[in-house]
Amino acid sequence: MASERGSSAMYGPWRLFRVVFKIILFGTLAWFLLALLWAFLPSFVPEHDGDNGTDYATSVLRSRKTLTRIYDSKILHTQYDREGFALEYKLDADRLTVSVGGHTIPILNDMWADGWDGDITGDLAEHINVSARIGDTDGANLPWFPFADAVLLFWWIDKERVSVELSLQWRAWPTGIRRLEIHTAAQPWDDPLLAVEIWRGVPSTIKATVPEMPLSSSPTSTYPLRVAIIHVIAPTAIFVNYVLGTALGGVVESVVTALFVVFIAGFYGIIALAVIFSFWRCLRGPSFEDTVERIQNRLETLGHNERLQLLKTDVLRENLEALCRNERFMTVVNVCRNGWHPERDRAIAAEEAADIERAVTVKEKGSKAEEVGSTVKQ
Repeated sequence: MASERGSSAMYGPWRLFRVVFKIILFGTLAWFLLALLWAFLPSFVPEHDGDNGTDYATSVLRSRKTLTRIYDSKILHTQYDREGFALEYKLDADRLTVSVGGHTIPILNDMWADGWDGDITGDLAEHINVSARIGDTDGANLPWFPFADAVLLFWWIDKERVSVELSLQWRAWPTGIRRLEIHTAAQPWDDPLLAVEIWRGVPSTIKATVPEMPLSSSPTSTYPLRVAIIHVIAPTAIFVNYVLGTALGGVVESVVTALFVVFIAGFYGIIALAVIFSFWRCLRGPSFEDTVERIQNRLETLGHNERLQLLKTDVLRENLEALCRNERFMTVVNVCRNGWHPERDRAIAAEEAADIERAVTVKEKGSKAEEVGSTVKQ
């Protein structure tokens, strides 16, 4: 009886230790996988290559969405300690206003109430202060992160803001075009951070313009997913560092970083080995035709198995045959097998053409000789 109590007492703590160990192990593995997803998630830039700073901005604002724009502090010569700052704009097409940093700015100024065709001389200007998010591209960011994503991800950790003084300028032309320009007060003569243009107060003619990349950019379409991931992995890392202490937390962080580097090196190493092995098999291994024949024989063998009927091996065999009949693909195979020798290929083609020409000439001479012989006999 006493031995059973002792065994149960020993079994209880050991089971608890195993449960705790599994929780820590799977929690660390989940954190590591999230970190890998956060690091290697592809970034799809919303602006296409030919965007002149107008198409994307106009499309976002007209669809009544918020336009988030991140500006390079160095290029714009601002005096902030961070590399970039972010401003958010929203258009109200019904009221013809633009909101930025909690301020609502009219696109049309009251001074233009006299009409659209008058000869308006001089511009109107005001100054306002708005709150902007600021951030850097270092810290937890990786070198390949886009500038806009990196600045905003940095802000989500530090959450640092700064007051930005903006210069609002309204401009008018006798053609009925009115233009609102938002500048930094420090550089009011530079290109505007945002310009909104309208013709005769018609909302459908609204056109917005922002500085082109790299002066400014918008976050990528996968940025919200990175934000969701960093809300999980960042607090966990801070909690581990707080519970385990700075020294032990640094050791854990170093181990995780080392594992991360090993994973990256292993990932690219496997890709490199796969490429090298493929070339080696292509140059030193069996010919492509032999390989295809082996695969087709194996597929034919598998096709006789009733359990593997769902694999549709006959379709795979037909695709392989079609691939072997493809001239472009076989050209690539020949280049891989014999190397790229365009001069030799041209010489071979010239020799083949000469052989064909000689064969035609010999045939023509033979036919003429036959004609002469028939004539002589007659």
